[in-house]
Amino acid sequence: MNYFPTELRCNFNKEIHQYPLRKELIATVLANDIVNEMGCNFVTRLQEETGASVVDIANAFAASKELFHFDKTFEKIRQHDNRLPTSVQYELMFMIRRILRRLTRWMLRNRSQKSSVTELVARFEKDVAILVDKLDELLVEEEVQQHNEQAKAWIEQGVDAEVANYISRLSSLYCCYDISIAAKECNTTVERAAKLYFHLGDKLSLHWFLWQINNQVVDNHWQALARAAFREDLDWQQRQLTVQVLNCGCGDSLDSVEQTIENWMHNNKEALSRWENTLKEFKVGNVHEFAKFSVALRELMLLNLNCEATQ
Repeated sequence: MNYFPTELRCNFNKEIHQYPLRKELIATVLANDIVNEMGCNFVTRLQEETGASVVDIANAFAASKELFHFDKTFEKIRQHDNRLPTSVQYELMFMIRRILRRLTRWMLRNRSQKSSVTELVARFEKDVAILVDKLDELLVEEEVQQHNEQAKAWIEQGVDAEVANYISRLSSLYCCYDISIAAKECNTTVERAAKLYFHLGDKLSLHWFLWQINNQVVDNHWQALARAAFREDLDWQQRQLTVQVLNCGCGDSLDSVEQTIENWMHNNKEALSRWENTLKEFKVGNVHEFAKFSVALRELMLLNLNCEATQ
């Protein structure tokens, strides 16, 4: 609808919805958005990584963009034209593009059937809104401080405070889909699932491990695919571990999340020790080969299986 002038939208709403080239206009506008905001290789890259069709990619992109209100965020960044250093604007847009690409990829990897944009939005809209609103209450304090420091640095360079605070938290909001699914699987509130997800990730150094994956330099196409697969595996393992802890009967309230995790870790000492030893070896050096990530993720998978077996 936004393709048409305001006067036409107000006075000829019914006629616009009956316009014979409506589908073609929607496809054109969506294609322009994808290329302008995500780059010309976005669709090709996701096809290679997921095997999804162009239509599925477009639907997943449009749904994620709507769920996180990225249209408004992009527009607010553009309003900083000629008021901010170009490098700062590029940095803000890069942050959005990176998260939007990962959100789109998640939807493509986790789809059980072909879904329309409306269906995808309806599936996650409520939980995403809750997590965006309450994120700082659910995160580990150290992560909140890191987000605040990043936002402060942007604000000092002239970025609007609301924009800076929102974009600085996108790296944590990426988990919204996994958290939503975990909450539904365990029949618990999304707040409790989120708090446990974040605090468990901190306890097991999963957030640190993700940082290592993101910072791994790639030299070719296959290494880029491997890095994306590592991120996907880690996200899946963290979600499964979250579900395990939620279902273990170690606690049942939002306030008891940290004690719930402690009880679960106490019950799974032996299984956790091997993962902890793997991380210790990982932290010895600053340069990592791709094989090390594969081995570490396998150990995390075994941790998941062994803990599940002992429940």
